[in-house]
Amino acid sequence: MPGIFGAVAARSDRDPAPVAAAMLDLLRHRDWYRTLLRRDGHRVLGATSTSPWFSEADRLAETPQALLLVDGTAFTLDGVPLPDDTPGLARRLLDLYLADGDGFIDRIGGHFNLVVADRRDGRVQLLNDKLGFAHLYWYADDEVFLFGPELKTFLAWRGLPRRVDAASAATFLAKECPYGRATLLQGVTMLGPAERVVWDGCGVTVTRRWRAEPRPEEGRARDDLLDEAEALYARASAKRLPAGYDGRIVVALSGGLDSRLLLHQVKDRAGLDLFTHGQPDCSEVAIARRTAEVLGLRDRHRLIEIDPAWAGRHARRAVWLNDGQMNLRNATLIGISEALGDGPVPFCNGILGPYLSIGTGHFCGEDDLRSIADEDELRRRVLDFSGVASGSAGFAAIMKPDAAEELRRLAREQVWDAFADWRHAPLFGDQKMLHMHFNLGRRMQASVDVHKFFFHDLLPFVDEDLFDFWLRLPLRTKFENELYLDLYRTRLTSLARVPWSRTGHDLFASQEAVRRTVERRRRVLRLNRRLRRLTRGRVNLRDRHAYNDRPAWLRRNQEFRREFHGVLSDVRATGCDWFDQSGVDALRAELDRGADWHFHALAQVYTTVVWHGQFLRDAPPGRELAPLGAA
Repeated sequence: MPGIFGAVAARSDRDPAPVAAAMLDLLRHRDWYRTLLRRDGHRVLGATSTSPWFSEADRLAETPQALLLVDGTAFTLDGVPLPDDTPGLARRLLDLYLADGDGFIDRIGGHFNLVVADRRDGRVQLLNDKLGFAHLYWYADDEVFLFGPELKTFLAWRGLPRRVDAASAATFLAKECPYGRATLLQGVTMLGPAERVVWDGCGVTVTRRWRAEPRPEEGRARDDLLDEAEALYARASAKRLPAGYDGRIVVALSGGLDSRLLLHQVKDRAGLDLFTHGQPDCSEVAIARRTAEVLGLRDRHRLIEIDPAWAGRHARRAVWLNDGQMNLRNATLIGISEALGDGPVPFCNGILGPYLSIGTGHFCGEDDLRSIADEDELRRRVLDFSGVASGSAGFAAIMKPDAAEELRRLAREQVWDAFADWRHAPLFGDQKMLHMHFNLGRRMQASVDVHKFFFHDLLPFVDEDLFDFWLRLPLRTKFENELYLDLYRTRLTSLARVPWSRTGHDLFASQEAVRRTVERRRRVLRLNRRLRRLTRGRVNLRDRHAYNDRPAWLRRNQEFRREFHGVLSDVRATGCDWFDQSGVDALRAELDRGADWHFHALAQVYTTVVWHGQFLRDAPPGRELAPLGAA
């Protein structure tokens, strides 16, 4: 996605400009992107941006001592918000660095990445915010130090070892995304939350300046907590949209709670473009329409009907844009973005809202209110709740036995190793949720990040202040999102009376009524599975509680079938040799007979094979360094 990038030559007589120019070519996915490219001796720094507030003067600053480049949103300085259209932002941050040294970053908050090139000692350092949800990757060898917001950035360097990281691929196949700092490209590392990466001309040093520490504030009154939560949600949205901005704002509205809270925060903005995607008769659309009516925005609301052909038409592009971090389902988001048009427009969404602020949903229970000292039990629980244990168990159906065993081991080890970052938390429930926030949650953002290629994407609920509030809540308070639901019941009553798509009821419904509805939905799903099995997929009841019936709906679409089965019919064509063709063919045949539960595994195989082709077999050759000063 758009962001900052750079190339630094290890030798001062070498010019990385050809590599940096190739990096820009790989990152400029739309002609209208705002860009900059600044050469500074044997360093070149650059940026691509979709922000309506981007300008080179505000994002790049330099003095004889140092140069700073920054990209992000929701900045704060000493806790005071800086509007996104703040003039001279980069210079203010550079002055802080020159005054305070490396400690300057502790005074800055927000959702950002930045690079400081110090001309006095030759160091180049990469920094990000505490949560690290703005992706930035780095790579170093004996000749270059490279960084950028997408994996494909590094294909610009001819010296990159073009090999897949097997552990990351295994975790992707088991759980849709690599965990920790590893990536699918061997040698390329993701910048972790609150990390500092320093290149000093000889090598790289990685340190962490902050880590999440749960510090529960026991005994606070519920109303007091709700007051703070309400204020923080409003502040999170306000930080991302300058008060004077009256241009177009795109808001995605679903039948859930996060998007309606976000819409409530921006409902009075001029230029509001409000949409819901799905099928015309699905419950999500009906609930979204009611939400818009309650907020007086019915005339602003529209439906973008999903075309199943998008999944075939945009599948390869989805893999390329999101670096293979999510499977082909992101093709739908490309179709939605193209239906909306594009340009430097704020796109607001509420993904991960309560989980990064005031709740843990259904992921924690009473049994998690304890410390687990037994390492074997802890490991079993981690592999279980992460889903990697069950996900990797399916490898045997699609791989040769030796490959399945090895990749299963690698996936489990990567998830367990990533858990080590959060073992300092005293209670298992907090360890579990921190692990999910900074791994599955962070990579989940790769899904909605697809919109960043078309708009300036804003995530108000991925917010440092809200996350700090989450750290201060007692674990029991977070169970089942009760605080979040109480916020609606007591402060947003009109929105609470609109049904919630998860349960089909408003938030004042009795637990018994909700239980009956949920059980009725489950019975329908079980019946549908039986019918699909008995009729080999010819009978498939429509689930109107989903945006679309993805597996059955897609396998009937010829454009998708050509693309999907065309790739899966030769899983070794791109050099990816893990998969057993006969096993994949067996799952394809089962899918065609109505076994829609195989769709996810096949989508992971499809994405892995396409990624191999795009990033390894067919990738551009990469550029050389040039002699400094050469014409």
